Amino acid sequence: MPRCLVNDLEIAYDLHGEGDPVLMINGIGANRHAWGQQIPALAGEFTVITFDNRDVGETVSRGDSGDYAMDQFATDAAGLLDHLEIEAAHIVGASMGGAIAQEFAIGYPSRTKSLTVACSWPATDPWMHELMSRWDEIFRSSGGVAWARNSWLWVFTHRYYAESGSLQSLLDGAAADPHPQTVEAYLRQSAAFKGHDALDRLSSINCPTHVVCGEEDIYTPLRYSIDIANAIPGSTLSVLPEVGHGMFWESTDAFNELVLTFLRESTNR
Repeated sequence: MPRCLVNDLEIAYDLHGEGDPVLMINGIGANRHAWGQQIPALAGEFTVITFDNRDVGETVSRGDSGDYAMDQFATDAAGLLDHLEIEAAHIVGASMGGAIAQEFAIGYPSRTKSLTVACSWPATDPWMHELMSRWDEIFRSSGGVAWARNSWLWVFTHRYYAESGSLQSLLDGAAADPHPQTVEAYLRQSAAFKGHDALDRLSSINCPTHVVCGEEDIYTPLRYSIDIANAIPGSTLSVLPEVGHGMFWESTDAFNELVLTFLRESTNR
C-alpha cells in the first residue's frame, strides 16, 4: 500500500489497472476498500485511484487535526494527483465523496475530465443537518459499530436485509476493521459534511457530468440529485430502480455499467 505526503497529510492510496485515470472518492466513515466491487469492472479499461480521505482508514494527519471544510478534501485529492503526476482525471464520488467531487470540479476545473456524482446532495438543508447531528450523538455515545449499524438502515433496502447473511457480513467487516475511525475523526468529517453548500456554485461546472441516484434512497433522496443535475449545465441524471443509497453494493452490475458507459463516452469526446 503506497503513501504520499500532501502538506500535513500522509495519504494512503492504491492504483489498479491502466488507461485514463479515474479518481474514486468515498463518503463519510468509508475507506478506500469500500470501492471493492467497482475496481475490477473499471480497472480493465482505466487506471483506478482509490484513497482514504483525511480522518479515515490509513491516511494520517501529521499536523494540527483541527476542523476543516468540504473543500479541504478536494485540496487533498488534488495533492494526491500532483504526487502521481496526473494532470487531470475523471472524478467519481459517492455520498460525501460526491460532495467532495463537486468541490473538486468547482475548484479544479482544468483537472476534471468528467464528473460522476452518486447518491449525493448539493447543500445541507435543515433536515440533513438534523439527521447528521443525531448520528453524531450515536457515534459519540455508542461508538462506530453502533453508528454503522444505524446508518446501514439508511443505506440498504429491505431487499438487502432479506438476503441471508447480509447483516452478519456487515457486522463481521466492521468488527474486523484494523483501522476503525475515532470519535474525534468522525466528528470532524461530520462537521465538514454539515457545512457543505455548493448549490449556487454548481453552474460553474462545465465538464461532462453524470448524476446517479437510487430510486429508493432515503438518506440522500432523489430530490437532491435532481437539484444537482438541474444546477450543472448539460448534466445527465440516471435513476437506478428498486435500490437505495448503497446502490454500488446492492445493484453492483447496473451501477458499474452506468459508470463505465459514461466514462467511455467522456474519454472518447
